[in-house]
Amino acid sequence: MAISAGEESIIKKLNRLYQEGSQARARISEGWKDAIEVMKGNVWPARRPKYKVNAVMNFLAEIIERKAGLLTDSRPSIMVVSRKEIDDPLCEILQKTIEGILDERNFEQKLLEFVMLEEYFGFAAFNTCFDKNLDYGDGDIDLVVVDPRSFIFDPFVTRSWNLQYGEYCCFESIQPTDLLISKYGRKEDIKPNFNEIDLKQDSLASKIRQFFGYDKTSSNLSQSVIPRSLVRDWWVKDRQSKDGDNLKFPTWRHLIEAGGCIVEDGANPYIDGNHPFDGMDWTFNVDSAYGRNEIDYLKSPQVMFNKVLAAILENAILMGNGIWIGDRDALTKEEWERLTNEPGSIIKIKPGRVLKRDTPPALPNYMINTCELLTQGMEKLSGITEVTEGRRPGQVTSGVAIESLAIMAQTTLRLKARQLEGMLQRIGQKLISRIFAYYTTDRVFNLVGPDAEIKSFLFEREKIRTQIKKLGGIPEALKTYQFKVVPTSSLAMTQWQKGLMATQLFQLGLIDEEAALDALNFPGRKQIMSRMKEKKMEEVGLMNEAASIEGDLKGEGGGGFGRKKTPQRMPANLLRGTPHKETGMQYPTKQ
Repeated sequence: MAISAGEESIIKKLNRLYQEGSQARARISEGWKDAIEVMKGNVWPARRPKYKVNAVMNFLAEIIERKAGLLTDSRPSIMVVSRKEIDDPLCEILQKTIEGILDERNFEQKLLEFVMLEEYFGFAAFNTCFDKNLDYGDGDIDLVVVDPRSFIFDPFVTRSWNLQYGEYCCFESIQPTDLLISKYGRKEDIKPNFNEIDLKQDSLASKIRQFFGYDKTSSNLSQSVIPRSLVRDWWVKDRQSKDGDNLKFPTWRHLIEAGGCIVEDGANPYIDGNHPFDGMDWTFNVDSAYGRNEIDYLKSPQVMFNKVLAAILENAILMGNGIWIGDRDALTKEEWERLTNEPGSIIKIKPGRVLKRDTPPALPNYMINTCELLTQGMEKLSGITEVTEGRRPGQVTSGVAIESLAIMAQTTLRLKARQLEGMLQRIGQKLISRIFAYYTTDRVFNLVGPDAEIKSFLFEREKIRTQIKKLGGIPEALKTYQFKVVPTSSLAMTQWQKGLMATQLFQLGLIDEEAALDALNFPGRKQIMSRMKEKKMEEVGLMNEAASIEGDLKGEGGGGFGRKKTPQRMPANLLRGTPHKETGMQYPTKQ
């Protein structure tokens, strides 16, 4: 099947869109390669004198990893709510199903990768799609992390959370040509164009070729052994193609360009009417949806620290070996050439001549102070302070004071957590529509419960159908249910604060043990509460038994050991038959 004239016209238009989007990305991505090198510790130029010390102490890598760990250390608390019914049974079903999807797709690991890409490049995205290859060929919902180097979008979109309002976006990938031919056919049209990509383009293929050393202009460099093709997944708004008076593509037009030809072309397959991509910028940029990355802020103090460190080490190395000072004729020419810095060497000089080693000067204090100043500057810029790292802040020893400092130190992280959770809400809303559309049969999810136990959850499609029918169809159902994330619940500090507050309330007697354990999210709390209940019942039984024995002993006459008071003299009126005030007993009257 040859490429038709209409297909060629579409490809030319897509290439123009790609050129526009890649040019907008190129202005932002100029420092991305440098950021990767700085993270690797490659801060020194290639051409550098051999006697210079290439000292590297990479604080930046530790800061990046620690911040990513703090943001993803705790699983965010999610919920699905209804706009129409207070006790909607479908909310719990959707919430459990989404939790099962996130567990099966290993979302926590993907979230860590997403945060790392954000810190490297300032922008990343998620692709909430339906992959036909998952679940042994039956297809399943998937969450794919999108590297910004393989993604372009409409440059007129200046906010990362508004990608849906753009006119186009494209996700690039490199796949084996034979795989594409077996999947789509068209053996004559799908070309292995990976080796023919222009290196000047800001494309994923160009970066991969440069990384592996592939270069079409030089026959000495290697080429890809396996033929590979460039695949571009396009989402375009088409307002010109019509079917009568109606738009043929009312929401998005989905096209897949593989190896230089169009292998798929159709309407948006998702019932929510949106494309599957959701992006996030790391630092707010007023001019573009691409934010600034974390390395831009910390690169300068990191490089300056390494330069100061190199100067200190060079000084220590050079000045550690004393400088020889002597008369020109103190040694012969051959002896001068043999003179070295060998410890304990014996040097013979001529009488009346001078030869000595000069003591090196002490290292100035400002060098060490400069290093400390730079490290403190990196801490302030990154928001990772000594409290965040688990170190005691100065001379503070009070628990309340350290707790307050820890809360304040989390301010920057809380901002990032709110951004991250806002993106998770957009992803969760897409997951609801994917469940409605693609989960057409019952299925079982295995979830890790709060007690760290694997629990099975049965997704019943019939309940979904019944509720959708009750609401008046899928469009109304999509408007009814909202995916929510509890604010800052992705931070471990939030969980710790909640648990500490619950402990204090329990000590004050304002909440019971079960509420305190729930707030702490303590594993096995149901079993703990059951054991505590049994223990209390045993204690109550023992107390009742002891009270019964004590009562029996008090009721006995005489001087038993259970009596605490000495017997008192019997009142005279009892002898006349008056009942006793305490026991009600009446002594018999005399006959």
